[in-house]
Amino acid sequence: MPPPPNAATKPPERPFHIFTWLRNSFLAGVALVLPFVVTAWLIWIVVTFIDTRVEPLVPQDLNILTRFPGGGLLLAVAALTLIGALAGNLVGRWIVNTADTGIANLPLVRTIYGGAKQVFKQVATPERTSFQQAVLVEFPQPGSYAIGFITNENTAEVVHDIGEDLVAVYVPQAPIPTSGFLLYLPRNELKLLSIPPDEALKRVISLGIIRQQDGISGK
Repeated sequence: MPPPPNAATKPPERPFHIFTWLRNSFLAGVALVLPFVVTAWLIWIVVTFIDTRVEPLVPQDLNILTRFPGGGLLLAVAALTLIGALAGNLVGRWIVNTADTGIANLPLVRTIYGGAKQVFKQVATPERTSFQQAVLVEFPQPGSYAIGFITNENTAEVVHDIGEDLVAVYVPQAPIPTSGFLLYLPRNELKLLSIPPDEALKRVISLGIIRQQDGISGK
């Protein structure tokens, strides 16, 4: 007697192939191990780069700190922490303000210094990041969308002659988000995303592979 039409039918089992199993196991191993290897490799490159730059500046009495990997990095972290602490008192603020005033009088250097200072201030105070909201924008052509980030909603000093409410949106290039495009777009053309900016940035860096349900949400 044939089964009723609504009965669940099991899909046919695929025959076991040793080469297919070996290939899938190898790819699974690569997917699990390579992220750790790449992360460790990048950390090693950064530590080695800092060590080689700090070691020539270390006095002979402190050479023992540069005889193991990461010693130069520890010294750099300690020095930056000390400078940051000193800059918080009256004398430190006076030195910083004097240096700022001196650099502000140099035509070309002040532009570079001012931009770098603003960028690193954002790094030092991530709770005040300029990425206020992740959005979708039609870019680079109508019908195609790219992830962007609202960086400034008060753009009157830039777009005052246009007479339209425009918002500054940064559209990063994947997979290196430090380069991209600054666009001034009408507010009503922006499609707000429900995910926070750091999650949207992960989509850009991973070329859209990472999803929130993958367990890498960072929360």
